[in-house]
Amino acid sequence: MPHATDPPRLTDQEAIERLKALDRPWADDYLAMYSSWWQGIITDPWLMTVPLDDHLVHRGDGVFEVSKCLGGRIYQFQRHLDRLAGSAQAVHLELPETLERIRDIALAVVAAGGEPDCMVRIYCSRGPGGFTTNPFECPRPGLYVQVGRLHPPAPEAYERGVTLGVSQVPVKSGFFASVKCCNYLPNVLLKREAVINGWDFALGLDESGGLAEGSTENFGLVDHQGNLRLPPPGNILEGTTARRAVELAQEMVADGQLAGVQRRRLSIQDLESAAEVMLFGTTLDVLPATRLDQRPIGDGQVGPVARELLARMRRDIRDNHAMSTPALA
Repeated sequence: MPHATDPPRLTDQEAIERLKALDRPWADDYLAMYSSWWQGIITDPWLMTVPLDDHLVHRGDGVFEVSKCLGGRIYQFQRHLDRLAGSAQAVHLELPETLERIRDIALAVVAAGGEPDCMVRIYCSRGPGGFTTNPFECPRPGLYVQVGRLHPPAPEAYERGVTLGVSQVPVKSGFFASVKCCNYLPNVLLKREAVINGWDFALGLDESGGLAEGSTENFGLVDHQGNLRLPPPGNILEGTTARRAVELAQEMVADGQLAGVQRRRLSIQDLESAAEVMLFGTTLDVLPATRLDQRPIGDGQVGPVARELLARMRRDIRDNHAMSTPALA
């Protein structure tokens, strides 16, 4: 016998009406989505869902990439697609489509979204098929491509810099650090600690106590000898932005604006004594950090290397069509 306090049993139509009526103010940023479940593109946010039995949902069994589209061009899109393929291969996940087809689907979703400045998110999952940890229970992999509005940091953040803290949350290590998979629980806890402590961003430590990365961003510092130093790529998830920043920094070395670019283990002491610190990310580009848990980094001002590297990055995004993929005419 049903009890008066039991949730109601809904008809199909009632369920659809309730789904459409849910209050989701954040969904105003959702522009368009392709789902292999739907086999098409949708623009109604209430339809942008993933099946509960997709292993992406209940096991984090999938890989993803996030790209930035500015002025109708997706920056470094081929590098993102290549990394997607590498992550899928690392976890023995067959891509649901060829890279060329995924590229074309993503461009079509951007077009359906209709905004030249947006974020492009691609998720490749093990697919629907059950609730165990057995990857072979999924008949076929899933593909979800979502486009949403872009929300970069406020201009003031680049003028005054942001605050960093060092987290006690253990980051992913070794193999799992270098694969862009959908298991982001350590990253979530890292961001939670930053918010609780009033930091803008938190940096995690690897197993040896070396500085690794943030929840979704890489970092680098400038020492007092004029070297830009980043953690070695072997124990972090090296972002496409950090990779491009290293290439642009090498040009600054050739121009005499930097002494060198180094990839080596960085300690908390290196961070505390740095002349400059900066973050790298798809949304951030190059974002200077000027405070470490409310203490000034260097002189507490945005430094010349961060300013110049940001300027070069933004020129690269604007002018270097070789690094961009046309998405909107």
